[in-house]
Amino acid sequence: LWAAQKSHTVFFEGEENELHVYRINGARPGKTLLIIGGIQGDEPGGFLAADFYVDFMLEIGNLIVVPRANFLSILIRERKINQDMNRTFSDDTIFNYESRVVGVLKKLICESDCFLNLHEGSGIYSPVWVSDQVNPKRFGQSIIADNAILSTSRSGETIDLKALAEQVIRRINQNIENPAHLFHFNNHRTNQPDSIHKEQLKSATYYAHTVCKIPAFGIESAKFLPLEQKVKQHIYAINAFMEALGIVPQTPGVDLKKPEMQYMIISVNDSIPVVVG
Repeated sequence: LWAAQKSHTVFFEGEENELHVYRINGARPGKTLLIIGGIQGDEPGGFLAADFYVDFMLEIGNLIVVPRANFLSILIRERKINQDMNRTFSDDTIFNYESRVVGVLKKLICESDCFLNLHEGSGIYSPVWVSDQVNPKRFGQSIIADNAILSTSRSGETIDLKALAEQVIRRINQNIENPAHLFHFNNHRTNQPDSIHKEQLKSATYYAHTVCKIPAFGIESAKFLPLEQKVKQHIYAINAFMEALGIVPQTPGVDLKKPEMQYMIISVNDSIPVVVG
């Protein structure tokens, strides 16, 4: 018998902010990776990539998958409803559509060993200024962290976030033909006085970094790329992070559920069959 298990929980069922959370637990224990897509509704590359992991089966480790964190904003193809959901993680005084979802996401983040927030970014990130669309202020084609080092993780060791991100970036870039579209590590240095990304103080990854003390990354495909390419880039990133964390998928996945009697079809003396619950 396989010990691998899957579960599907629906928060706020029937409401406009309905939130679907999928848990995939491996046949053997291991680390837990949280994948969140669609926290901003106009970035389909992320939530479409997350969909592929809902039906995964794992040999080792665990996944928590939230494919469509901001469901209503996805329906209307807008970044936000009341406010940017990815800018509400530091404020507990607001009570609206977004804050209720964020309350659930905060708990999931702190249950995890690593967190990926799937996004699409404007332009292309470059550590040096090249043009208006390629410069340090752009987000596209980068993996973002709030610092290069996570100095106070749960177990007390130091985690090199830059090295982990660059390991993943090498895997992604193996599949990118255009040199101008290669991924780079983007250290926002969020809590530093001279950071140009102070808005990230309110983000999900900064919450993970400072409160839950786990590695957290924004995966940013460039908005202007074809949708298929953006989805693939997110999948390359997720697979590489899974490998780095020792999370091993079952190939092929085997989902053996205990047989359950739901109904019988009965025919007596060749009569018309009837269904009996």
